[in-house]
Amino acid sequence: MIKSDSPTFTVDARDEGNGVRIDVTGPGGQSASYVLEGREAQHYFEFFRDLHRDFGTRLPHFFVDRASFAETPSQWQPLLTDNVSPKILAGYGDPNVLKTDDGYYLLATSNDAPDAFPILHSQDLIHWQHKSFVFPEGQEPRWTAKGRHVADFWAPEMAKVGDEYWVAYTARRLNNALAIGLARSHNPLGPFVDNGQPLVTGKEVNTTGAPNGAFSGGVIDSHIFSDADGSNYLFWKDDSNGIWPRPLAMLLRERPELIDRSFHSEEDKRSAAFAAAIVPFANSRRPMERFYLMNGMIEAALANWPALKNALVSYGLAAEILEAMVTPVRAQRIADDGRSLVGESHIVLTNDLDWEGHLIEGPFCTRQEGRYWLFYAGNDFGTPAYGIGVAVADHVFGPYRKQGEPLLKSTRSWTAPGHASVAPGLDGEPQLFFHAFHPGEGGYNAFRALLTAKLRFSADRVELA
Repeated sequence: MIKSDSPTFTVDARDEGNGVRIDVTGPGGQSASYVLEGREAQHYFEFFRDLHRDFGTRLPHFFVDRASFAETPSQWQPLLTDNVSPKILAGYGDPNVLKTDDGYYLLATSNDAPDAFPILHSQDLIHWQHKSFVFPEGQEPRWTAKGRHVADFWAPEMAKVGDEYWVAYTARRLNNALAIGLARSHNPLGPFVDNGQPLVTGKEVNTTGAPNGAFSGGVIDSHIFSDADGSNYLFWKDDSNGIWPRPLAMLLRERPELIDRSFHSEEDKRSAAFAAAIVPFANSRRPMERFYLMNGMIEAALANWPALKNALVSYGLAAEILEAMVTPVRAQRIADDGRSLVGESHIVLTNDLDWEGHLIEGPFCTRQEGRYWLFYAGNDFGTPAYGIGVAVADHVFGPYRKQGEPLLKSTRSWTAPGHASVAPGLDGEPQLFFHAFHPGEGGYNAFRALLTAKLRFSADRVELA
């Protein structure tokens, strides 16, 4: 047996009322108990803050000191800063704005709300009316999971294709894996008819330490791009960042000596050790809760990435974990009828810049100045590390060259700007539409506001105008 000096935790976690009770015994025999009032991201952020206070684990990035952030650029214009309908439960995350002859239509993520994907309309981009839903309650596609704390309906996007309006979207399947669907209507307000089955599904990923040796890899954040010749392409993200955290925690549970070799600071070692202790409980939770419970270790892993990678490689362990830490964005041609993809998929972007952390997502392609500009989001959507990047190419499949630094990042007034779309403004010039959290908020089902900023493109760069 290999001796390990890493910190150790024992954890007893269980449901209690509408929340969770977690009893923790840490290094030196210190004990503490925590009762979470709910099971959303905010409750887990607060739990990890208290765990940091009591046991010296990493303080979540969610609580970073905002004094270091810049003031909000004058080009940012808030459009929707509160809900316009009681049926819209989480605001305007992952906003898609489409300009038509009849004004502007806005679609947004609905998460596990009873009515999926609100559709709003505006003539001036200032005043918005909620008109309908893509899938009102009871009319969700048969292949999708339904119900509060079960369903996940994310990132809808509407495009005009021929005489139809296509909506590509992410939903959770009955097996809990995320997939991409497509629905269509002759009217942007619906009713929408789904294809009847997913357009894109993830692959089964064999991962060391996984139950029965496998996790289902999901796909998310679909985007329909129509090129000048009338051909249509689907961009999406392989959701591999949802695969590696729990297998890594289980590997650290089995091989605790890896903690010492992979993490430098004591707080990061303690965060990794806590994840190793609570991972059996995490494996039993709904998908989003699994992610929340691994958040401390995820942030620690990003801060120690070279050492962690070297340790895994030197031990000859978990090649699949290393592969899953790279999140590819793909593109592929859509068949003319919108019911399948044709040809081969192409990886057009991966997370390879420091600010992007463990993922990129939310692709949106627009053709400007004769070139293809791919906007994307990077890092953890619920924390101030999230931001919007952009890359440019001469072909829809790339190669894309990134600008390097994020185009938009958190400010003192707005947190985690992300998942943008581009549409012509009232003056016909391109505008970026994106979501952001109010300061001190973040995570799944927290309200996200809609903001916009005008863009200025040159031959090889885009800036806020």
